[in-house]
Amino acid sequence: MGLTGGIACGKSLALGCFRDIGWSVLSSDLITAEILASDKTVRQRIEQRWGRNVLARGGSIDKTAIARIVFGKELERRWLESLLHPIIRSKWISFVQSCPSPKCMIELPLLFEKNLQTYFTSTIAIFSPKATMIKRLQIRGLTLEESQQRIESQLAVIDKMNLADYGLWGGGTAEFLSHQINLLNSKLC
Repeated sequence: MGLTGGIACGKSLALGCFRDIGWSVLSSDLITAEILASDKTVRQRIEQRWGRNVLARGGSIDKTAIARIVFGKELERRWLESLLHPIIRSKWISFVQSCPSPKCMIELPLLFEKNLQTYFTSTIAIFSPKATMIKRLQIRGLTLEESQQRIESQLAVIDKMNLADYGLWGGGTAEFLSHQINLLNSKLC
């Protein structure tokens, strides 16, 4: 099962809810963080491309500095995706192939943008209103402009909902999202 949705729509919360009710889950965002933290080749290529100003103290990747670059320039975002996405894809494919349970879920923010839906028996998209997304991103420390850039860099959430097999409302409380997930789980199982 593939899980997607817009930025700040509740994907991580939903993934945790599915995990709590017995699904084997994997977050592509966590895979990305792991790659940026531990893959020396990736770190070297990023440094070669953008210089030492994208490195934090100790030589680790400064994800905030990279975000400022890639969400401001589509060419740079595409370059980073071409570097990271093949590695990410191989990791989640390996996870799915080794998953002992039929209840296996991968969270992929760009599932539809990258035409990955054929890898999954079904897809779920999480929707939140744009105002909610912006508010949540600002709570995370992004400016209004940064929030809008990130939202606009992805397929509109309504389009993701239209492409998905199932939809969840992520604009409400955590309890309401959990309730929807429990209902969907009953239907799926």
